[in-house]
Amino acid sequence: MKNKKLTFKKHAGNPEQAFVLIFDLEGFSKFFSQPDVYYYVAKYLNKTFQAMDILISGGEEFWSPDSEKNKKVQPFKEPVHIKFMGDGALYIWTYKPEEEKVFKAKLIYFINSLFNFSLWFDNFIKSCTDDVPVVDLPKKIRFGMASGSVHKLSYENSNDAEYIGYCINLASRLQSYCRDLGFIASARIGSEDKLLKQHNYHKVVAKKLRGLPNEIVIVDKGSYDDLDELIKNELFDEL
Repeated sequence: MKNKKLTFKKHAGNPEQAFVLIFDLEGFSKFFSQPDVYYYVAKYLNKTFQAMDILISGGEEFWSPDSEKNKKVQPFKEPVHIKFMGDGALYIWTYKPEEEKVFKAKLIYFINSLFNFSLWFDNFIKSCTDDVPVVDLPKKIRFGMASGSVHKLSYENSNDAEYIGYCINLASRLQSYCRDLGFIASARIGSEDKLLKQHNYHKVVAKKLRGLPNEIVIVDKGSYDDLDELIKNELFDEL
């Protein structure tokens, strides 16, 4: 059988405005190194992507604590691109200028759902134990979010495509920037300060992003306030 060559078309697509989300499962490598884990990897990942599908497309949060039982997630918007990245995934949404207002109106509720999922991830792990009876499951999920322009790279001999753009690199850096925070978003996503404060979010400056300039970011205020002062001072500046 002839080897398939990866060849892109000569020109990348025109820039499109996009919103990017990357998640990472902390401790996935340790989970994967356990004996006979290949019996359970797909089951665990399928359960994780089932939860992500609910967060994006709507449905009931099966990981909610007792005080939030039967909580419903409102649908956000279907992504144009999803890519599995080994210990996490990349999601990309593109939108036209005339869609921006509606898109960003839904964004704060999507952010809330993502943050709550990271906060209640222990409950999600408990929901996995019947199908995945393994001790060292990834115990934490981290989200990085950013917005900006992306370019589509289409393959020469298939309908598949990849995307490139600064905001993808930024989202990747943000998800791993402060491991004590499960959620960091670039302020470029465009949510208004008044709305962010209503939902208990706070803007600070991330000052040590590897290979990138300083960035104004959005964090959950309660989680940020709980950080050790040494970590805060090393990684962040107040506006």
